[in-house]
Amino acid sequence: MIAFRREYGAGPVHLLAVLTSFAIAAYALSRVFDLAREPARVGLWLVGAIVAHDLVLFPLYALLGVIAAGAIVPEARRSRLRIAALNHVRVPALLAGLLLLVWFPVIAAKAPRTFMRSTGQEVGVYLDRWLLVTAVLFTASALLFALRVRRLAREP
Repeated sequence: MIAFRREYGAGPVHLLAVLTSFAIAAYALSRVFDLAREPARVGLWLVGAIVAHDLVLFPLYALLGVIAAGAIVPEARRSRLRIAALNHVRVPALLAGLLLLVWFPVIAAKAPRTFMRSTGQEVGVYLDRWLLVTAVLFTASALLFALRVRRLAREP
């Protein structure tokens, strides 16, 4: 077991989880390619998403992370507190960004005209709801961070 951990870098459960996630992703991708009218467009979209992430989004949110880390806790106090503070900003920002990405057409009120007839919902309420969910995520994260700071202050 020790030799396996030394060679692989983690335990066998980790390897099993990675292989399982790859199998699920491969199955899902095969289903998408089977159901798509033009599978080449799906492949092009995936390549475009990878390139856009690696060349645009990753440098952008890495830079924002550095700026946030410097603004949250001064450089002189590199500690668990700095990492915790940064993570308590990253998680709600990631979740709010993911919600915005998935629901952008209705949040931006750019949904098709048939949206109201299809769902019975006005598109005007989604921006308010997204802002409310975002505020709740950041508030909950701030409360958890405050509890964590109290606990870290008590530890030697």
